[in-house]
This record gives sequence, C-alpha cells and structure tokens, in this order.
Amino acid sequence: MTLRLVCFLLIFLVGMQCTKGHISCSGCCTDGAMADECECLMCREPETATRCRAMERVLAGVSVPCPFRQHGCAEMIPYASKEAHEGSCRYAPCHRPIPSCTGYAGKSLVDHVQVDHPDVHRTRVKPGCLTALRMRSSEQARMLWLDNCAELLLVAGTDVPGGRSLSIVWLMDELFEVEDELKYRIEVVGKDGVLSLSGPTKGVERFDRPYQASAFLFVPNAIWDSHPEDIPVFIHLK
Repeated sequence: MTLRLVCFLLIFLVGMQCTKGHISCSGCCTDGAMADECECLMCREPETATRCRAMERVLAGVSVPCPFRQHGCAEMIPYASKEAHEGSCRYAPCHRPIPSCTGYAGKSLVDHVQVDHPDVHRTRVKPGCLTALRMRSSEQARMLWLDNCAELLLVAGTDVPGGRSLSIVWLMDELFEVEDELKYRIEVVGKDGVLSLSGPTKGVERFDRPYQASAFLFVPNAIWDSHPEDIPVFIHLK
C-alpha cells in the first residue's frame, strides 16, 4: 500500500469518494489511486475510489467571485469555469513592456501607457515615411502615433549587457481589432555607420507573461555615450 498526500484544497470538477464517503479531488487521485484495491486518501483503508456524482452536481451549481475583484471585476463565475475565466479576465494583473513599470490591471495596455505613464513622449509617424526622432539616454519608451490612430511603443530595454535593446510593440485596444500586421524598420545612426532592424509586429492588448521581444535592435552603450543629450533614431512604419 502506497502512502499518498492530500492537498486539502477545494475540489475541482471531479470528486472521488471511497465506500465510507470520504471525498478527494481528482487531482489527488492519481491513476494508481483510482485503481481497484487502493487506499483511501483520507482513512488510509484499502478501498475502491469512485466518482462522487452528488458532489459534482453541487459544484455545478456553485458560483464564486472573480479572484481579481479588487481590480474591478464584479462577475460571479460558475465554479467549473473558474480557471478559464482567470485566464481571460481583463482585470487580471498584467505584465508591462516598460522596464521601470511595476505592472497594472483592469485596463488595456494602450490605456495603461496613456494614463499611467504621462511622461512617455509621443511622436507622430506617417505611414511609409522615414521619421526622425531623438531619444534621450534616460528614455525607456517612446509612443509612436500613426495617422490612422494606431499606437505603437518603441521600447528601450536595459536587459542586454553592454547596450540597450530597441523593440516595437503595437498597442491594441479591445474595441479596435485589426488582423493585419504592421511592418517596421528601426535605424540608429552612429559614428561608424547605421544599425538597422526590420520586421512585422502584431497588435497586443495585454501581456499575460513578462515582456520579451521576439526581435530587437542591439545598440551598444558606446553609441549612446557618444550622444550625451540624445541619440538619433529613425522609424519607418507601413
């Protein structure tokens, strides 16, 4: 007989019980625990574990508050849909692309940048044109505004040794849905030449995990240090 531990958490979806009525969640009842002549997880006696249909019906009629209600979600969630709701709730705490930001909740990424980061400068960019902007060495992000009202964020990351990483994030509002990609090109002018990165970017409404650019332009510290006040950066979007 194998000794097993019981989690003592709330039963989720499928409840198992022994012939004495002790109930355990299906997560604790492993394949071995559900086999004939195995031990009950509560009384430790050799028993046969079967599904507790009565408990499943009770759970099917139970609703629980959203765990993110402190961030603004007022929904009552059917118990069986709790995990699915947590994965899609717009009030769930989100990660951020701006390095110094501590995170946010209850709003889209574009609203978060506009409301919570008023110090982020905005630059108007015309589609198909190479736009020049000058970033200060202390800037962590720059908002790029296209003529069609699309909002993009140029992120200056400090997560790479010996320099900075420039990447593009297309900020999407939940009410503004566009399926097409935007193509971009970033250029940084240095004394010895031009650094360039081009590629597509897709719209992002929120980040459920820490931001990690799929592609970025590495700009050595030597280039940043050669421009004590600001550094020339060129953006091309279409």
